[in-house]
Amino acid sequence: MAAPPPLVGFVQQRAPGVAVAGFLGFLAEGTAKLVPVSLSPLLYATAFGIAIGNTIRLVDPDMKAMAPTAVGMSFAKRRLLRAGIILYGAKVTFAKIFGIGLPGLLTDLYTVSSTLLLGFGLGKALGLSAALVTLISTGSAICGCSAVAATQPIINAEAHEVAAAVGVVVLCGTLAMFIYPALFQMVPTLASQPRLMGIYTGATVHELAGVVAAGNAMGAEVASTALITKLLRVFLLEPWIIALYYLGIGQKKDGGAGAAEAKAGKGVPWFAFGFIGVATINSIWGISPQLQKLCTTLSAGFLASAMAALGLDTDLVKVKSLGWKPIALAMVLWANLLGGGFLVSRFLIGVLA
Repeated sequence: MAAPPPLVGFVQQRAPGVAVAGFLGFLAEGTAKLVPVSLSPLLYATAFGIAIGNTIRLVDPDMKAMAPTAVGMSFAKRRLLRAGIILYGAKVTFAKIFGIGLPGLLTDLYTVSSTLLLGFGLGKALGLSAALVTLISTGSAICGCSAVAATQPIINAEAHEVAAAVGVVVLCGTLAMFIYPALFQMVPTLASQPRLMGIYTGATVHELAGVVAAGNAMGAEVASTALITKLLRVFLLEPWIIALYYLGIGQKKDGGAGAAEAKAGKGVPWFAFGFIGVATINSIWGISPQLQKLCTTLSAGFLASAMAALGLDTDLVKVKSLGWKPIALAMVLWANLLGGGFLVSRFLIGVLA
């Protein structure tokens, strides 16, 4: 019997795994829309994957039942994830980014750089792995689960490290969604300056969804300023990813798929350049609303599917072995965002307004 054409074989190998990951991603998207609390679909996708994967491990420790999905799961974790990051650029334009002015730009630069520096310093002192420190620091500094997902293939982090990073970053981000509207009501300085509150929120809340939820709870002006400030912070993810690759920050030293690709010259983060390219096209020529909606939908679906695949690969026994240190690191980084972000944004608004 003749072998199937290359394309048919390619699809047949990957279809089972992609179908499982895609279904969990679809389920996560639906759950995020139904649940009143605004949480990222990436959180639900990771959680569903972890729950199913570890349930299977109870009766099948070697995961033999999942063998037919292995190739497709790997495809979802790598290729779909990168495609999702590229299409994420359709949300961004340079005009929106720089519309917040110098106070917003400088506040973003402070929160991102200070959080990364503090994260690497404290993470090393706590004895955490370089990969886990990079994931938590990047997720806290830039854009939560999306930043963790984008960073994983560059540093070749293990699934349980990704799960731990997602968990602690989401914990802090969820608390922030409720705390910021309360601060807006209780702190006169914030209540009387919607632009300050918007910059503060966008520069310090972890998730894009969290910024939207918290901003809308504080009024239209706060919500608009917060979203634009957050988009600039999101844009800083791509230069950081490129730096991670070329400087070797947080990368595994023990080989593996990511390291092998890097040595072969195939690990160049083209998806980061792709993100910048899509954002550039959107800025110069403009992407139509219909195409932008399609790109946003595909991006969300690809990222959710990738995180579901990572969740399925996560062994909770390994996550538990990490102990309290990841939570401590994430909490300290959040305290820096909460306190330092407020002081810097207030100072810059006063000086540069």
